[in-house]
Amino acid sequence: MNLRSILTGVLLVLFLAGIIFFIKRNKPAPALPLPPVTGAPGLLKVQGPADALVKLVEYSDFECPSCRNAQIDIQGFFTDYPGKIQLTFKHFPLTSHKWSLYAHQAAECMNRQGKFWPYQEKVYEKQKEWAPSNVPPVQILARYAEELGANMDQFGKCMADVTVTRDIYAEKGEGNTRQVTATPTFFLGEERFVGPKEMQERGENAIRKILGLPPKPVPEKKQAPAAPAFPIGIPKQKVP
Repeated sequence: MNLRSILTGVLLVLFLAGIIFFIKRNKPAPALPLPPVTGAPGLLKVQGPADALVKLVEYSDFECPSCRNAQIDIQGFFTDYPGKIQLTFKHFPLTSHKWSLYAHQAAECMNRQGKFWPYQEKVYEKQKEWAPSNVPPVQILARYAEELGANMDQFGKCMADVTVTRDIYAEKGEGNTRQVTATPTFFLGEERFVGPKEMQERGENAIRKILGLPPKPVPEKKQAPAAPAFPIGIPKQKVP
């Protein structure tokens, strides 16, 4: 694999992405109804059975720490409600994260090799390794792909493919239409849950409602310890 060729291609991809972002930012958004969950045939990033009662859609950013933290709860849903959950992942790289688009391009390239979910897991798991890099983390992301058994010739060509970048920005554009402003944002039908805390506190009970299960009780808040009989640091007076 020619790393220099890949890096050159990725830089061209990022240049195109900047143009796309500029055009989208300066184009007035039409008042459209919320779009259906769509995607290129065979390229949807879906985990879980097609007949699952609960269908979640996640708009996420690979460089976002909250997105990484949310994965623990999401995988917990698959464990706690086996066969009942389906998750569709949507790209939403934030412009404030300088290496995010590289990771999304790599993940989409792995999606084209049928290896999106293990790659997604690795990119989140190793976020603290590639995200702080002082240079574009192309070599690190390529190493993850190689470790997962990717065809590296295909991966290299894909990393320089601007059509892949367009697909990523098409999913982000869909998220913009759905008024996604932060990551991660989850949709359960048209109900929105922003961030891991909201998904944990409200999202799971929304899932349980669909499954006909009673809501989980709200954890009781711990009471503050009672004040000491005497102020701390002031010795108790002896009674004569």
